[in-house]
Amino acid sequence: MIDWMTLRYPLAKLPPAIQDRVLSALGRITCVSPDGEIRWEKPVLDLDALRSDTPGLCWTVTGGADGEMRLTIGASPAFITYGNNVFGSSDVRECAGVLVRFAGKCLASILPPAHEWECRRIDVTENYALSTDREVKQLLRQLITADGGRAKATSGGGDSVYWNKGSDLRKGKAYAKGPQLRKLLKEGKVEISDDLLELADRLARLELTLGSRWFRRLAEDGRKWWDLTTEELQKQHEQYFERFIGKQEVTDMGMLLEELEKVAPTKGRALAAHRTWAMIKAIGYELARESMPRATWYLHLKYLRAAGLSDADIGAGNVLPFRRREICIASPVRSWAELRAA
Repeated sequence: MIDWMTLRYPLAKLPPAIQDRVLSALGRITCVSPDGEIRWEKPVLDLDALRSDTPGLCWTVTGGADGEMRLTIGASPAFITYGNNVFGSSDVRECAGVLVRFAGKCLASILPPAHEWECRRIDVTENYALSTDREVKQLLRQLITADGGRAKATSGGGDSVYWNKGSDLRKGKAYAKGPQLRKLLKEGKVEISDDLLELADRLARLELTLGSRWFRRLAEDGRKWWDLTTEELQKQHEQYFERFIGKQEVTDMGMLLEELEKVAPTKGRALAAHRTWAMIKAIGYELARESMPRATWYLHLKYLRAAGLSDADIGAGNVLPFRRREICIASPVRSWAELRAA
């Protein structure tokens, strides 16, 4: 599902009445010199720092590198449509239409159609059903060890896990949906029944943010964000998180050498990578890494990942037990009905 979307439109191309309304309601931070001269001004609201569970509409006026001011709006299409963002649409055009229509209603204005806006952020989110809330917490504790290349896992407080936090290209997040919903419900920011809340306690949530730099690259490739398909977004999500979760098929570590022989160029290299895995299990990730040349270490990690191990498996020195039984990165639940069935 698309859990958050940020769109922007040149302010100068909007009708004067809308420009006046937007600018009159916009808060600003002003820097004044000691002699009273205004040095610079900027909008108060920073959309890139907003959480995707923010209910309602967030909007501001931003300036680009070209000096042009733009009306920027952001919201969760699912929150707007359903009153919560557990499940929702993955259709870019549908979600953009929901956002622009809602923004027009909030600003009491007729805004340009959605396809004329620029997209600067989309959060692609999938939910995974586990057996209990304790298994969700176990998953998150294991994922904190899952570093993938430049994507270093960090804790966001509680059980939340972040990768590439602060990146304007791609960044990831994993968290338990149930506790977050309960907090929002207590604050009166979400609408959800008790039975659905209990179901949500079993959800682990993986969220991929495609940022402004990702959309700039898309435009440089001659593509329009409006033409992104549901399948493309879901593939982006799967490719980002599969290195942390791993493959469902690799459950018996006695078969690892056989899998390595399929992906390594020679049986000798497969055996060497298998010995590195045995060393990780015996003395730990850090000591094993320091015991061999850097190039050899990363080559063996490449083979281990290709054989089906996730970064969490490698970092912890074992196969995650929940993954064998419960979770496959390509098999999320996408509706309340699917969650009940799971």
